[in-house]
Amino acid sequence: MKKKILFGLSILFLIACEAIFVEDISKSYITLIAPLNSASIKTGEISFLWEKVSEADNYQLQIVSPSFSNPSQVILDTTVLPNTFVHKLNPGDYEWRVKAKNSDYETMFEANTFTVINSEITNSVTELLSPKSEETTNISNQNLTWSVVPGAIDYRVQIYSPDIQGVLIDDVIVTETEYSYDFSEGDFTWQVRPQNDFQNGKYVNRKITVDTEKPNVPENLFPKNNHIQSESSIDFSWGRIDVAGTPEVDSIYVFSDVNLTTLIFKGLGVNKSYNKEGVEKNTYYWFVKAFDKANNESEKSSVFQITLN
Repeated sequence: MKKKILFGLSILFLIACEAIFVEDISKSYITLIAPLNSASIKTGEISFLWEKVSEADNYQLQIVSPSFSNPSQVILDTTVLPNTFVHKLNPGDYEWRVKAKNSDYETMFEANTFTVINSEITNSVTELLSPKSEETTNISNQNLTWSVVPGAIDYRVQIYSPDIQGVLIDDVIVTETEYSYDFSEGDFTWQVRPQNDFQNGKYVNRKITVDTEKPNVPENLFPKNNHIQSESSIDFSWGRIDVAGTPEVDSIYVFSDVNLTTLIFKGLGVNKSYNKEGVEKNTYYWFVKAFDKANNESEKSSVFQITLN
C-alpha cells in the first residue's frame, strides 16, 4: 500500500514539474518573412511565412483591411500550428500580424502591410483629365492629372516636343495621379501609362501649346489723330509685327467720349484694318488691342480722335 502511495505522489510531482517548467517566450521576437512590408502582390493565393519561435505551441495570425490602426474589415483571425499559412485575397490594401503562443506565454505581435493588385493591366489605359485635349495656354506650369487604374502601382509620364516622334524632354515615374511640369514656349505632347511590378499598360496622350508672349502693341495708321471728314464710312488701319507663337487677332474699340466709357462699336480687324459704314456725325475716340489664341493680350494702342461733320 505504501508503495502505491509513493508511486502516485511521484506522478503528481512529475506533472507539477512539467507545469512549472513551461518556457517563457514572452520576450521572444517573431520574424516575418513574407509578405514583406509594403510589398505588392498579385491576386490569388498568398503565402504567409514567418520564422519559428522555439517552444511555441502555435501561432495567432490576423489579417485586416486596410490596417490595424484603421480596420474596416477583419479578414482572418485564426490559430495555426505550422509557421506558414495560405489565404486568397482580393485586390486591396492589407496588414497582417503574427504572435507565437504556448500554454502560458505569448510574444508580442509583429506586423507588415502589403497591397494585393490585379496584375492584368496589359490593355489598361488611364483617362487623362487635365489639361484638356489640344489645350492652348499662357500658363507655363501645368498640373497634369489622370484617373486611377486598378492594379497599377505607379504611372510613367513622358513629355515630347512637339510630338512622340520628336524629342523626349521628360520621363518620370510617379505614384500619384498627377504631375506638375514647367513647360517652355511651344508645342508638346504628354502621355501616361499605368504599370505595376509585373506588367505595363498602354500609353494615352494629349497635345498642349504654351505661349506666354504678349502680342506687340498696335500702331494706329489711319485715320490720323484729330482727323476730320464728312463721309459716314470710316476705314481704320494700323500696323503691328506678329510675335511667333499662337495666331493673333486685332480688335478695334470706338467710343464717343474721351474718357472711353461709352462704347459705340467694336470689331475684329482683317489684315490689320477695319471698315465701318453708316457712322453718325460726332467726335469719336478709338484704339486697337491685339490678342492671341493663348489669351495673351497687348497693351492698347494710342487713342486717336476722329470727327465726322
